[in-house]
Amino acid sequence: MLAMRGIEKQFNHNPVLKKTHFDLRRGEVHALMGGNGAGKSTLMKILTGVYTSDGGEICIDGQTVQINSPNGAEALGVAMIFQEFSLIPTLSVAQNIFLNREPRKGAGLFIDDAELLRRARAILQELGEDIDPEIPVSRLSVGMCQIVEIAKALSKNARILIMDEPTSSISEVEVERLFNFVRKLKANGISIIYISHRMAEIFSLCDRATVMRDGENVLTSECAELTMEALIDAMLGTSAGASMHWQERHHMLGNEPALELVGLARTPHFEGIDLQVYPGEIVGLAGLMGSGRTEVMETIFGLHAPTKGEVRVNGVTVKSLAQAIDAGVALVPENRRTQGLVLSHSVLANFVLPNLQLFQRTGVVRLSDALRKVRQYIESLRIKTDHPNKVVALLSGGNQQKVVLAKWLAQAPRVLLLDEPTIGVDIGAKSEIVQLVRQLASQGTAIVVVSSEFEELLAMSDRLLVLRDGRSTRTLRRQDIESEEMLHHAVQA
Repeated sequence: MLAMRGIEKQFNHNPVLKKTHFDLRRGEVHALMGGNGAGKSTLMKILTGVYTSDGGEICIDGQTVQINSPNGAEALGVAMIFQEFSLIPTLSVAQNIFLNREPRKGAGLFIDDAELLRRARAILQELGEDIDPEIPVSRLSVGMCQIVEIAKALSKNARILIMDEPTSSISEVEVERLFNFVRKLKANGISIIYISHRMAEIFSLCDRATVMRDGENVLTSECAELTMEALIDAMLGTSAGASMHWQERHHMLGNEPALELVGLARTPHFEGIDLQVYPGEIVGLAGLMGSGRTEVMETIFGLHAPTKGEVRVNGVTVKSLAQAIDAGVALVPENRRTQGLVLSHSVLANFVLPNLQLFQRTGVVRLSDALRKVRQYIESLRIKTDHPNKVVALLSGGNQQKVVLAKWLAQAPRVLLLDEPTIGVDIGAKSEIVQLVRQLASQGTAIVVVSSEFEELLAMSDRLLVLRDGRSTRTLRRQDIESEEMLHHAVQA
């Protein structure tokens, strides 16, 4: 269906793609993987006409083609489903599917609403999806919005779909629904390039995987012939499996809890949560999406007032966001782009924002002090950025997450709350973040972590509190959990 051969691309004489090759069979789901800076995005931008290549050729259906613009890619049947949707929430499903391509009547002066709905229903029915084309997109779940995006692409006769981190913001139920949908597309002959940092998804859904590193294709293999370790090693160029395995640690560096939840409740999200976290201890909150994990974290941090119970930090009850911060509590939120960063501001500005008191003298921020401090964190956390004044939106997901961590670590928190700390980051950055969390705990920080990836929870946690439907059902010691399957069973039981 698709062959990209010898693709080259340079930026400012810096080679980003070095005679890279990639092929896609008809009716195949092909994973494209690699760390930050591997060249995946650049290769896909060439395929979708955002960039033009400096060398090589692209063939679709055996014919050499020139793709010089997004419209040119669309005309050849290539479409990309981005992490950030292009849907307009106030418009209906049908209006979004045919935006700027609406059927017309009255010599083209008026939109034919009846025909618009008929066509939208036909596409959705063909895809086997029972979505009302008349409802506004704002009423749909994230998973349903993805399906509308795909329907929009297929309405333009797309034959090659590129899906970028499609499961990063959806529940497990919606993940399975999406996978079934992708399998239907595959059965209908649609070819799919699947980009994801979640390893388990690759083996569950994809037929083949291609790994890029430093602008080159280093591996293409049938997924059935790959192991998780081989895939990670290909991505990193080294053996990194050990960092994602649990390492038994000596923790609990004090006799008094750094964080204590006493009968904590916030109706209707959760109730009756009792928990003690000691200095140097990492406690994981294990549960499915909707179990109350994030709501517990936000209540500890003082973003919401509990309806019952107490949050105590070092024995003192805290009742507000200001009190929590003053007591040494920090939260790395679930969505770094909307909750953790000001994307249009620089790395430096984001670092300074919650730390003004550290760099102010007589009401004036001493930028020289702030620059010196932020450079220390750029080096220690290995944040890849040209300069502290680089706009944070231009960094990769893993480096954005490290900026969120850096701005709170500057306050030396006693209690660190991590909500999905490695979501949407590659395996290299994930490994670094896991190691950083362990290091912080060894220095006496009490840590509570939420993650949808049980492998990650098991790699970090000393204990796990299992949540189901807003209630804690059990507490497990890490050494008593023999496998991910055992934790899955505990969460769903």
